[in-house]
Amino acid sequence: MRLFSKGSNDSNGMSASNGHEGLKQADSVQTALRFHENWDISKQEEYVYRFHHQQLPVLKPNQISLTGVKLVREEGDVVIIAFLRNSLEKAIRFKTVDIVLVDGSGRLLAKKAFDLSLIGEVPALSSLPWRFSFEEDDMVAASIPDEDWQIAFEWK
Repeated sequence: MRLFSKGSNDSNGMSASNGHEGLKQADSVQTALRFHENWDISKQEEYVYRFHHQQLPVLKPNQISLTGVKLVREEGDVVIIAFLRNSLEKAIRFKTVDIVLVDGSGRLLAKKAFDLSLIGEVPALSSLPWRFSFEEDDMVAASIPDEDWQIAFEWK
């Protein structure tokens, strides 16, 4: 099952899922949920994403965060559904970024360089769901657990 359709991505391809802007308090930021405009999601999928978004921990100001919410297996690949979150006061753009999948002990499970320029601009104070697909060649561990994993930006 595909949660998003593939298509060309333009540089400002975001659409708000609702009229709420990110909420900012002195020491915490609640991001606004956004969807890429080229994604064709059903109302049911949007509801699921809203639910997951509401469950995400509040960020501190000036953070960029990657929070995984679901692992899906597709023909030998492992697809992680995650929220890319921006609590900065300005929009951000990514280039190619190394993303890792680790287990609960921090042991490396998979690693891949993702071209996040396809996302375009991530608006200020926003949260964007995205799919990260790890193919068999990206797997470092013999097996990937269905639970007790974490997706993260690789620290260099």
